[in-house]
Amino acid sequence: MVKVSVPGKCIIIGEHAVVYGTPAIIAAIGRRTVVEAEKAENIRVSDPEMGPDLEWGVQECKEAASQAVKLWEEGLQKKDFSEVFSLVKGSDFKKVAIGHALNKLGIDSGVSLKVSGNVPVGAGVGSSAALAAALVKAVSEVYEKPLGKEELNSLVFEIEQFKHGTPSGGDNAACCFGGLIWFQKGDPNTIDSLKEEIPYSLENVVLVYTGKPEKSTGELVQDVRGLDPSIRDPAVEAIGKAALEMRTALKGKDFDTVQSLIDLTQQNLKQFGVSTPAIDRIVERVREIGGAAKLCGAGGGGTMLCYHKDKEQLIKTIKELGFEPLEAELGVEGVRVEG
Repeated sequence: MVKVSVPGKCIIIGEHAVVYGTPAIIAAIGRRTVVEAEKAENIRVSDPEMGPDLEWGVQECKEAASQAVKLWEEGLQKKDFSEVFSLVKGSDFKKVAIGHALNKLGIDSGVSLKVSGNVPVGAGVGSSAALAAALVKAVSEVYEKPLGKEELNSLVFEIEQFKHGTPSGGDNAACCFGGLIWFQKGDPNTIDSLKEEIPYSLENVVLVYTGKPEKSTGELVQDVRGLDPSIRDPAVEAIGKAALEMRTALKGKDFDTVQSLIDLTQQNLKQFGVSTPAIDRIVERVREIGGAAKLCGAGGGGTMLCYHKDKEQLIKTIKELGFEPLEAELGVEGVRVEG
């Protein structure tokens, strides 16, 4: 039996804009997806949170993953990923993720996997990347084909593409490497740990879950890509500039600037049409009490990052609005094999 755990993530600054090559600061959060695995004849997945147990043949999984690769490549040409998105809906994401791992690792045998943990799904905290990383790492460990963090990150990024089309790769990087990272999409991607620059834990930050988005991350990213460039491009540029300033502000513990950059970023994200009435309400109320708040991840609901110098007042205000703070440490360890 092998046990693996992987953290979720929170984008401190840079979401959506990061897809276009501007930098982002991303934190691994203290909510983890856990996968226990052992060898089996077929592919079996137990995930009590997501419904009844699932079972597929080994070849069925591998063929589904090969089909996902084909549909993603076609989607890239057509600039429309709706077919591959349909293929990986719901529990079929696990099927494709496991199949892709088997194909890449050259494994033709089965595995039984038990999924648990406390990373909320559809909340903008990297649940699909954490799940994919945990599944792939568990399969590799069971069959003694260990993957380093770089290799794991590359493989999980491929799986994330099936679900999100053209993601930045930031989610999987944060989940695999952990800590606080400086991420920039490119060839290759820039992934720098900020542990030495920003060695302290981020205080006075509270995450808030505002509800499950109606659209997936991939669909929201595609919507933003479809916006008029005269609306999209200035906001992308402003968010990228804010990320550079945020790195300097965090390094110097200039929290007044941190707060103003959070507020500025939310104003630009709203230009993309990914805010919601609930998000706007929280932003306004937190601003009224002297703090700042922004959506995290793709938006359309999901999780928000809220900042105030008085954390207790912030939590009280969030609860008064009818929302529950999501308690999670920022900057935790990445993927790990347990015990």
